[in-house]
Amino acid sequence: MKIKLILITLLFSVTALAQTKGTIKGTLLDKEAKNAPLAYANAVVKGTTIGVNTDDKGQYSLSVEPGNYVVQFSFVGYENVEVPVTVKAGETVIINKTLGSGGYQLQDVVVQRVVSKEKESALLTEQKNAVEIKQSIGTQEMQRKGVSTVEQGVSKISGVSKVSDRGIFIRGLDDRYNYLQINGLNFIPSDPNLKTMPLSFIPTDIVRNIDVFKTFNTGLYQDFAGASINIWTKDINSKPFTKISISTGLNTLATFKNFKTSDEGSGDFFGYTGDYRNLPSQFDENQASSYDASPLESKDLFNSSWNPDRTKAPLSFGTSITNSDSFSLSRDRKIGYIFNVNFNNNFLSQTGKRRNVNSEGTAFKDFDLARWEYSTQKSALASINYKKQNKYNHLFNLIYIQNSENSIREFQGENTDFITIDKPFFLRDTKYMENTSLGLQQLGTFYFKDKKHTLDYGVAATMGKNNMPDRKILITEGVEDDANYVTFNGVNPFRFYSVLDNINVNGKLEYQIDFGGEVRNTSKNSVRFGYNGDMTNFDFFNRTIRVNGGSNLTDTSINTNYPQQFFDENFANGNLYYSSTADPTYKVEIAQFTNAGFINYTRNWEKLTLDLGVRAEYLFRETKYRLETATVNSPFTIKEYAPFDISPVLNLKYALNDKTNLRFTASKTSTKARVREILPFRYQDGDGNFTIGNPNIKNTQNYNVDLKYEFFPRTGNVFSVAAFGKYIQDPITRLVEGTSTGFLEQYDNFEEAQLFGIEIESNFGLDLLFGDGVIAKKTSLGFNTILMKSNEKADSAKFAQLTTTSRSLQGASDFILNADVTFEITKSDRIDSRVSAIFNTFSDRIYGVGNSGAADFVEKPINRLDFTWRNTFNKNYQVNLTVKNALNSEILITQDATTTIANPSLYDNTSRRLNEGINIGLEFSYTF
Repeated sequence: MKIKLILITLLFSVTALAQTKGTIKGTLLDKEAKNAPLAYANAVVKGTTIGVNTDDKGQYSLSVEPGNYVVQFSFVGYENVEVPVTVKAGETVIINKTLGSGGYQLQDVVVQRVVSKEKESALLTEQKNAVEIKQSIGTQEMQRKGVSTVEQGVSKISGVSKVSDRGIFIRGLDDRYNYLQINGLNFIPSDPNLKTMPLSFIPTDIVRNIDVFKTFNTGLYQDFAGASINIWTKDINSKPFTKISISTGLNTLATFKNFKTSDEGSGDFFGYTGDYRNLPSQFDENQASSYDASPLESKDLFNSSWNPDRTKAPLSFGTSITNSDSFSLSRDRKIGYIFNVNFNNNFLSQTGKRRNVNSEGTAFKDFDLARWEYSTQKSALASINYKKQNKYNHLFNLIYIQNSENSIREFQGENTDFITIDKPFFLRDTKYMENTSLGLQQLGTFYFKDKKHTLDYGVAATMGKNNMPDRKILITEGVEDDANYVTFNGVNPFRFYSVLDNINVNGKLEYQIDFGGEVRNTSKNSVRFGYNGDMTNFDFFNRTIRVNGGSNLTDTSINTNYPQQFFDENFANGNLYYSSTADPTYKVEIAQFTNAGFINYTRNWEKLTLDLGVRAEYLFRETKYRLETATVNSPFTIKEYAPFDISPVLNLKYALNDKTNLRFTASKTSTKARVREILPFRYQDGDGNFTIGNPNIKNTQNYNVDLKYEFFPRTGNVFSVAAFGKYIQDPITRLVEGTSTGFLEQYDNFEEAQLFGIEIESNFGLDLLFGDGVIAKKTSLGFNTILMKSNEKADSAKFAQLTTTSRSLQGASDFILNADVTFEITKSDRIDSRVSAIFNTFSDRIYGVGNSGAADFVEKPINRLDFTWRNTFNKNYQVNLTVKNALNSEILITQDATTTIANPSLYDNTSRRLNEGINIGLEFSYTF
């Protein structure tokens, strides 16, 4: 009885307490958008910390003690509205207001994008209202998760995972099946190994949000089956601001530890080619024939040294500066700008294993691997925005992205492909590589007839360069001061130079007509049609310069710590010299043109949206090269490829209610190969392994179907389930074939592939499930996973060397999981502190195809856990702490035996193993 009395007393106490407060609620409308709901506006009780943002319906609710107040309504770029109000206990006061830009009329378009497109809740609202299926991540979410590059940001989206050294995989499809644009225009990568600009090169400092389209729409190029990624750069702020940040960090395996590098000049720290890496004129691009330098000439031919530099790896360093402002002009015009420069460097030290095994599990290459890499990342963004409200909006962008990798790899162990004298095989690969892209963009929009007619245009030009100057391969028997100089089967120490220049020009022109009245604040009908054009030229040059001679060598002793002394002495004694052979593959030219046209019709009913379109693309590619069996003076072999592809697409969206959508999409797309995959040039690793492209590769044909259920319980929250299927004709596959000295990696088209899967995505606050408890209100969860099954088949007659002609798609995991939890430690006008934990993992996936009886190479799961602690003080100062790879996970690739194991006691299925270490970072920033 006493318990009942206590419960009744508590119930009345809570009820009485609730009734002592009052409520202010209502709806805010957007005058500039024909009184549509104004989402994400501010409703604040002036002089207090009580305030909320309106939801996607423009609604707000404030709970206050009885009294007299002034409620302030605001939206950046709009005039503030203040309303006095008296609130009584238990009373609800309704205040509905319409906000307009008034004297700030020109600020609404761009400012609105800044406010909404960077926020998680706004991007989810856009996802909910969009016709096509897409997912987005904005600045707000990337900051919360401690994301510093676009690659890290995209990898937090469902169905996306990062594959060790091969970039982003989406729905089990690698970089080849993805496409990248910046601000809706193509941005061609300089790295020939990748289809898309390496996303790890792009810092989030210049990014507003990232859209990932996993399904096709006619405004996108056909060239994807996994996803088309569109990166939107920062918008210009209506209020002037400057942000300065400085960061530092350490890696548990590298920082303050012994580190090897190749320091060849003053530019190395900043990631630009050192002063001593120049290619001598005797071997430059104008010298097609072979050249043998004399021994004395060889001694002074190169300024760079074979000796590695030894140092202690310091802390990493980064800095970024952003400045933005805008100005009102006469006749309702406005101009604004944003400028950002960014620099980061990083020190990485890794150890592990690298092994090549046969079908019995016997390793014929069994190396311990040590790797050191100093990398830099630079970027700059300069944007100018010129516009007139409801008339036009023009944007001019200059985008600069550059990265460098200064690395040394050392292999030591058994290599039965080389003659040995009972000493371990040793190989040192000293490599420096720069990737540079400079892009100019102009894009904009014209509005006609009360915005019922819209003309979008864009044109871009990008110049890129992949530069690998003076790569050095040293091979010995034995290491350090117990080593001997050796050559075998033509594999001599060598230097390698290569340059891949590319120039790209692309553009778009789209016209949209809205007609037939309105439904759900949008036009009942719209027709969109347009043109896309793209022209890309690749010019490739390479030169291999070997150390020849040695027949007169009587003393082959060489110290691998200081090999330059050995070469200098034997050049001086006339025993060795530098030489290049007449290589007919030293030049390759690729010209590629794409012309595309499309038309699209969209019809909106009260609950149903139909989007139907077709896109036609004509590709012409000409590859000019010489066969390895030709001479340097032979005419080029010309390979032309000119497919014409029609891509229809159907999008259906049915709104079951205000919070729930059901979507269906069907489409056909066509995927092109990467440059490396068609580049007819033999690239060697120095240990007997080679890679060569295939100019006869065909485009894949992809047939795609998606069915998706979406539920948005409240603003900023989502739960969705998507089922998808893909049928791929002529999938492009990487093949590995055994040779007399090692592996030859090639590319070709298999027969077909299928991919089926289910994606689940959720994002919500714990208070959605557990009410208004203190912990629940401060905690939010994100979770997405994908379950997949895939299979690709090859023609057994065409690929007789394959161990099996049916397997899962390369890079496709049966299971991928991304999850995060964020806890708000404290939030006030002075301090905002929150901590996030992010976890990613995947199941086994095929890394490379096995041949000659050997099994496939399998990449094992990487369980990655990251932490971020973000602290903002007085809205101007920010201190962030990040811990990445907290579980110290490593990269592991295995290759199982397929027959009886020859030596069970020595058996190890490890093919590659590399540790990565734990990265701890600290960032300080100030905004004013």
